[in-house]
Amino acid sequence: MRPDDPSRCLTADADFRFYVGVHHPRLAWPLTLRGFRVCVSANVLRDRHGDAPFLGCDEPWFLDSGAFTQVALRGGFEQTPDDYAAMIRRFAGTGLIAASTQDYMCEPVALRATGLTIRRHQALTIERFDAIRAAGTAGVHLLPVLQGRTPDDYRRHLEGYGDRIGRGAWVGVGSLCKRQGDPEVIAVILDAILLDRPDLRLHGFGCKRTSLLEPAVRSRLATADSMAWSYAARFEGRDQNAWDEAGRFALAVGGRPEAVELLAARAGWRRAVEREGVTPKRGLGTALWLQ
Repeated sequence: MRPDDPSRCLTADADFRFYVGVHHPRLAWPLTLRGFRVCVSANVLRDRHGDAPFLGCDEPWFLDSGAFTQVALRGGFEQTPDDYAAMIRRFAGTGLIAASTQDYMCEPVALRATGLTIRRHQALTIERFDAIRAAGTAGVHLLPVLQGRTPDDYRRHLEGYGDRIGRGAWVGVGSLCKRQGDPEVIAVILDAILLDRPDLRLHGFGCKRTSLLEPAVRSRLATADSMAWSYAARFEGRDQNAWDEAGRFALAVGGRPEAVELLAARAGWRRAVEREGVTPKRGLGTALWLQ
């Protein structure tokens, strides 16, 4: 029997949590202040100096490796595993609780960018995982990521990780972003993984509202992240760089128990209050959320 994975405690306090993807570090603090958990890309933190990635970083947050930008748009990782591990260690003294490994996604755009096969992308993902873990992450959970196109691809990748993934581990599922319009396909992939390892706690990368509000997907995920709020705001003619747009999206998809409590009781967002039945107190952020 596999030993318990230390990461299992990181997802034990809620059935589902949503991490708000932010593309500017300055957007993180207004969200963490209001009880949201954020996901920040390594691409926007690489050039920051000091040990504090953003204001409010003492609250739990998630580091994304920036794989899509580096692999799919540039054909490979610009940041070495050693450099990425060093970044994780540098921010380990903050609220950073997990960092995704440097995975090679298997979407067509990524395969075209590298000219490699799905199996090679899977092997490279595990190689990067091993290299980052060997370099050391100072106790921060390094999230293994499963990649593929078909359900059997993901099962094969899971098998390839072997004993690297302990019982109850928090594990990422990649290459889902472009499939958000068909939640049934996503549910089948998640089912295939959980068929082999029902103990795992799965994280969905780039999950949009369509899939997160679908019970067949939501019930199979422990966590998810997305920056879909920014695209939606731009598409609908609103500010794609506004933290309150991110907050509204996160509240709509759920998975934010602390935020609901804080916003309803202190920030005073009317819709949150009506849903939760809490009388708001006027205070920090009331004017911004009372609409």
